[in-house]
Amino acid sequence: MTASDTLTIPTFEPPGPGTWEQDPVHFPRPMTLYFQETHPPPFKTGTNDFARFYGLLIDGLQMSYVNGFGYKQVLPAPASEIPQRFARAEQLIKNKLWREQLLDWDANCKPVAVAKHRELQAVEPDALSDAELVAYLTRCRDHHSSMIAQHMRFTAGAVLPTADFLAHVGDWTGLPPSDLLGLMRGSAEVSSGGSDEMERLKGAFARDLSARKTLESADDPAPVLSKLRSLGGEAGAAISGYLDLVGHRLIDGFDIAEPTALELPDALLRAIRIAVSGEAQAASDLDARIAEVRGQVPTAHQDQFDEL
Repeated sequence: MTASDTLTIPTFEPPGPGTWEQDPVHFPRPMTLYFQETHPPPFKTGTNDFARFYGLLIDGLQMSYVNGFGYKQVLPAPASEIPQRFARAEQLIKNKLWREQLLDWDANCKPVAVAKHRELQAVEPDALSDAELVAYLTRCRDHHSSMIAQHMRFTAGAVLPTADFLAHVGDWTGLPPSDLLGLMRGSAEVSSGGSDEMERLKGAFARDLSARKTLESADDPAPVLSKLRSLGGEAGAAISGYLDLVGHRLIDGFDIAEPTALELPDALLRAIRIAVSGEAQAASDLDARIAEVRGQVPTAHQDQFDEL
């Protein structure tokens, strides 16, 4: 008997009626059973929230899993709500309501979420009894679920304003979307990992030659990170604060089986070195590229370009 004799070819049947599309960008590999069970309900809730907030003619998206692979389906908005959706979309574009959503994220949702992350992260699972561990894991799962919904709720805020910019500037200049999207690269520091903790870290290392020498050590990355955390003074506190913030973030993918930053010390240390050195900022020609595109915008629309 060979391996091929015992191989079972899985069947791929649609998870329900209608059209389903595989999502190979977010889910190129089969997901864990945990993720398959946890992800779909809050994903649907969050996308429904943004569809209604933005006056879209869809009612959100839903996910289902076949043999571990993620498939999504677009849900149409109820026919009875179409007039209200058009009215909401007009109001949203006119008043740029995504800016209100951004303020809500910065002032309320983000700090509350980060505080909850830190609260759960501070628990030492090995010190818990079986019953306490079950309760703790349930809290983690419930928080994860609410964060999926929140993530999707804010997703359109990164897409609709960008599309508005591409549509207007594309019409004014004739430039392709690929060129215009390049103007977004580096325009928001937070999107490339910027944070108060990172700013504190850069400042501390700029003032501490000894800490910088430790950072540039040729030793293996994991021991270097341990040495950095054990440093006294401002530099040690700054690196510990930064690692507490980002150390448990997933580096590749969305599933709980994927590696975290602390599990990939070489990538984590390289990112810290780049940030402290200032290489990323020094290499940016963003201002020049924006000015070049602005120069192609008709004078009558340049103020609107600046506002977009």
